[in-house]
Amino acid sequence: MFGDSDNPFGSSDSPEFSKNPSVPDSQKILQGLLAELPDEAQQLLDKINREVVRIQDRKDEEIADVRAQAEKRCSEIETKAEQRRSAIIQHSIEQLEPLQKELFRTGEIGKALGVFVLIQMLKARVVNAMPDPGNLLQYQDVGKTYCFQVTGANHGPVWGSDVYTSDSHLATAAVHAGALDVGEDGLVRVNMVDMSGMPIHGSTRNGVTSMDWGAYRVGYRITRV
Repeated sequence: MFGDSDNPFGSSDSPEFSKNPSVPDSQKILQGLLAELPDEAQQLLDKINREVVRIQDRKDEEIADVRAQAEKRCSEIETKAEQRRSAIIQHSIEQLEPLQKELFRTGEIGKALGVFVLIQMLKARVVNAMPDPGNLLQYQDVGKTYCFQVTGANHGPVWGSDVYTSDSHLATAAVHAGALDVGEDGLVRVNMVDMSGMPIHGSTRNGVTSMDWGAYRVGYRITRV
């Protein structure tokens, strides 16, 4: 064993060791000494490093698997709950629709309209409709489908035809696409699509004129629910 006097790096307890700005040079000294390791020691060090990397990789894989399984299970639970919720609401709608027709038939218009509004509200809940976001810039996941409660408009900017850029005004695009009339409240279904390489041409439809645009990444198709 080395005593302090034999230690080429100096005493670890000495003020010079802790305060001397040249101490980082000790790292170079250590690296130099490690470069002189005999083959047996170097091989052992290489093996240790390989094993540590393998353990780390395996740990990362196992954590990723657990997370993936948990996310899949959560998705399955959410889907089942959504299916049960939708089934209950749909059953209620089927019960209310004959009542609405009967109220109209007997001339109880106020009550019939009230039931009609309730049916529309329940239909919105079936499709999990969200309020009009203005445009789809915050919805950039290609392949995803969303439902929105929208009032048709003709005053917002729109780019494209059939497929619209995600920054297009949703309510105006809904009218251009024929999903809604101007001023009409309704549910629309939006499918996010990849517009890469897709020509974007404007047109005039249903009283709305859309515009041309250049390359664009994400857009949407819109249909009435």
